[in-house]
Amino acid sequence: TSLSEALDILGFGPCYHTHSPVREGKNDSDAWFKISDGMSTPEQFDMILQGYHAVLDQPAALFPGELYEAYPNAKFILTTRDPDKWVTSAQKTIFPAIELMRQMEPEDQTPLEEFFRFVFSYWNTVKKFYGQDAFTNPKRIILEHNEKVKRIVPEEKLLVYEVGEGWTRLCQFL
Repeated sequence: TSLSEALDILGFGPCYHTHSPVREGKNDSDAWFKISDGMSTPEQFDMILQGYHAVLDQPAALFPGELYEAYPNAKFILTTRDPDKWVTSAQKTIFPAIELMRQMEPEDQTPLEEFFRFVFSYWNTVKKFYGQDAFTNPKRIILEHNEKVKRIVPEEKLLVYEVGEGWTRLCQFL
């Protein structure tokens, strides 16, 4: 993502991102499963994020409270965008990919079997938190998520950053 690249340029990388486990051949899905089952500890996050200086996107975004508890001195960036545009993008990218993975036979999933298992678990976690609305009313979900982050993270530790707004506020915050 562009935020990941910006953080790298500014010296706050490397960044853990949704694709990091696949790109690096790392299997941390069991650790995320434990967190989604309510077994989060600072040590659990440390294990997953070892070697990283920042974490972005999913599945971490599902756990703002747990991340804040684990890292109370960290700075948090909540990226926002027009929710209608986000929904349109998700319906063209994320949702079809998940549906395609659901239809695959297990033998079609190797060598990415663990990644697929992780993706399924992630969407089950989303449904656990938000119910079927995660798919039928994603705009409401993204807006609720943004408000949840704003409630959890103290204002002085949170930058609400509109996608595309440039570098000035990001640099000042960091």
